[in-house]
Amino acid sequence: MSKYLPHLILTAGLLPAIATAAEPVKLTEDTYKADLGAIVVQINWGRAWKCGQFENAQLQALTFTKSPIAAETSSTLALEPPSKLFADNQYLPYVLVIEPGDYVLTAFDVKVARSSSEVAHIKGSKDDLIKDGKPIGGSFTVSPGEIVYIGHFGLDCGAEPFLWRNYIEGQQDFERYVAGFRQKFPFVKNVPVRFGLFETTLFGNSYSLKDPVVK
Repeated sequence: MSKYLPHLILTAGLLPAIATAAEPVKLTEDTYKADLGAIVVQINWGRAWKCGQFENAQLQALTFTKSPIAAETSSTLALEPPSKLFADNQYLPYVLVIEPGDYVLTAFDVKVARSSSEVAHIKGSKDDLIKDGKPIGGSFTVSPGEIVYIGHFGLDCGAEPFLWRNYIEGQQDFERYVAGFRQKFPFVKNVPVRFGLFETTLFGNSYSLKDPVVK
């Protein structure tokens, strides 16, 4: 899949997750501000059975950091399942308010198990996901006053369990998705929603819409 894939799988279990992490801020009437941005993302935290050579695998953490990345000052968005033990095998929606800017993937954690007693973790850190200052893991961008759909994250169970970004396909399906979103969050019904996938060559396929913004 990528020249970086073998390195991630062989060494990631020895790498620490990012040290600083902020609590995600959910979109509400109180948290929304016109000079901020928001992302819409769905994540499947559930166990995938018979995943590659493993009995099961489970995505357990995703971390995005605002660029430019500095150890103590950059905004960090750390996402984890509400319950690792009882996570359902389905996509869980998140709508989060964040500072506008470019965000890069700086950490992830995939738990893998050959049995109930033989458990390990495939992890990625900044050392894996940023090379020569470039975010090889992937990135997304949010501008002030917009809401951005960045994709559906889960696992690919090919040769090895691997983080993967899926997406809504087609203009009509995206517009229906936005309509459902606006029913749930009517206070931002006039805010543009953009199809702005997490861009990556390592954890997903490229895809775009001809008209990415629903006004």
